[in-house]
Amino acid sequence: MATESKEIYERLTRIEADLEHVEESQKARDEQLASIDGRLDALQIELSRYRGTIGGILLVVTAIVTALKLFGGTILEYFNK
Repeated sequence: MATESKEIYERLTRIEADLEHVEESQKARDEQLASIDGRLDALQIELSRYRGTIGGILLVVTAIVTALKLFGGTILEYFNK
């Protein structure tokens, strides 16, 4: 009976050591995920800023091209005088 208790105690000790290792690796994974989440938030903010800038530039370019398409003939006649 004493040897069985000793075996059970040794097994329990090994299981506890394995669980501590699993908990430590889980904490490391949680920290890594938090870091990745922070970087993704920063990228999303930066992309939103660029999206607004590019949208404004495209709006201006589209307005200029539309004006040239609509009034191109009139503009050419004016400068050909």
